[in-house]
Parts: sequence; structure tokens; C-alpha cells
Amino acid sequence: MGVLSEFKKKRPVLLVAALPVEARPLASALNLKFYSHGEYRNDKFTLIITGVGRIASAISTTKAFCLNGDYESALNFGLCGSGDSKHEIGEMRYVNRIREMCTGRDFFPDPLISHQWKESAIQCHDLPVQDRKVMNFDPLAEVVDMESAGFFQAAAHFLPPHSIHCIKIVSDYLNVSKQSIKVIEDLIHLRISEISIFLERICRSVIISPPKIPANFQESVDAISKSWRLTKTQAHKLNRTAIGAHLRGADFGLIIDNSEQVQPTSKTDRNIAFRNLCRELAQ
Repeated sequence: MGVLSEFKKKRPVLLVAALPVEARPLASALNLKFYSHGEYRNDKFTLIITGVGRIASAISTTKAFCLNGDYESALNFGLCGSGDSKHEIGEMRYVNRIREMCTGRDFFPDPLISHQWKESAIQCHDLPVQDRKVMNFDPLAEVVDMESAGFFQAAAHFLPPHSIHCIKIVSDYLNVSKQSIKVIEDLIHLRISEISIFLERICRSVIISPPKIPANFQESVDAISKSWRLTKTQAHKLNRTAIGAHLRGADFGLIIDNSEQVQPTSKTDRNIAFRNLCRELAQ
């Protein structure tokens, strides 16, 4: 665990998992001690097991904050499915947009903590998805789960978006029933060191000022938002996506320069250009 084991901070980070099989590897790696039913703790982290589904995740996350509203950050960790076999089993994804499929609403975690994973939108369904055609309702959301929307909405009542994180491991191609407990735990164990590093960075972020991008790039991002007449939500997402790209060390100057030359003539063209720009910045 390196610095994480030595790092001292006053307020813990809340970790949220749906299933014991997802939680056990984290509890072991972080040296968390059993506290009560579905909850593990040490002085740095509290890990809760919510059960499956959007509603269960929302209820358990809200309960955790009500019992201890002093959490510094919250992270939802777990498995996700993919309808495309080009995505490798075991891939890690940082979720930068959550589509709640039952309402069509979108939620935007702010990817301000540097990481090595691909950023991805996710579809959150109320029932297990087995038909790949269902993914076509939001083709930009490459993966699917059942908890992220409930978790995010609950946590957003207590924390700003930049303190709410969602990371997922691709575990199946919409055939999760075929995965054994051992296979799932092995997938998670392979990523434990990466997850631990990311948690260390969350802890460090508690005591540093909010990250920014260079002034010249910020001016370009603001100019694009104004020129394209982005909505407030779109402008916020573009700015946070640019910050995330900068923190990952991406050379996105050319992407911004090319985008400044684009002049959408309709709302449809604007939305397409916006999605394309965010996708390029998130790669």
C-alpha cells in the first residue's frame, strides 16, 4: 500500500460495493476490519455492501452518510458488463457519465483524480441486461451496471461531484450468470494495486487545491463553450473532461485547436461536435 498505509487524514473515504465478492478483495487489501453487517472499517476507509440494484445502492449510501456525514469522498466500485467483445474482460473503467435508463437522466462524476484507465459512460439498468440490442439506446455508454445511478444521486446530496467516483471492472459480455466467484475475485485481485494507487490519490486530493488546466487551454475551452453555445451542463462536462485529460498528461492541444475551427450550425451539429470532443479528450 506504500504511502497509503502511512497517510493520515481526519475524514474517511466511503467505499460502496454491491456484492460481497466485490468487497472482499478490497477489504483484504486495505486491511479493513469487520464492523457490522455489510460494513468494514479502518481509520481511512469505510466499506459498505449495499446489495444489488439502483434503489438498494441509493438507500445504503444515504444511510451511511446519515450515520456518519463526515466522509471526505465516496467511491462506487464493482463489476460491469459490456455488449462488445472488443472490450477485454478485466478492463478497468473510470465512469465519467451515468445514464439512468429508467428516466433517461444523465449524471456526471468529475474525473479530476489522475488515473490510467479509459473513461467511459455507463448505462444503469434496473434489471440484468442480456440482450445486446438494449445497449443501442445509448451507444456512447459502452458498459452497463445496476447500481451507479442510485449511488451517485445519493452521494450527490452530501458531496460535490468532484468528490464522487465510480470505477468498474468489465467482467462479462452480458452473461454474468456464467461467472464463478473465484473468477470474479481473481479479476479484482489483478487490479488491486491500481485501485490502491487511485485511493491514495483520493486521500491526497483532500489536502490539495482543486486542479486546473493551463490558462491558454482554459481560454480555448471557454471560447469553444461560448462559440458552440453549449448548455451549462455541457460546458461543465467539457471543462472537467479537459482537466481530467491534463491530469493524465494527455497532449490535447491539437484536439482543442482543431475543435476551435468547428462551427456547428444547428443544435444537432453542436451536440455531435460536443460528444466527439469529449470522447477525444477522454481517450
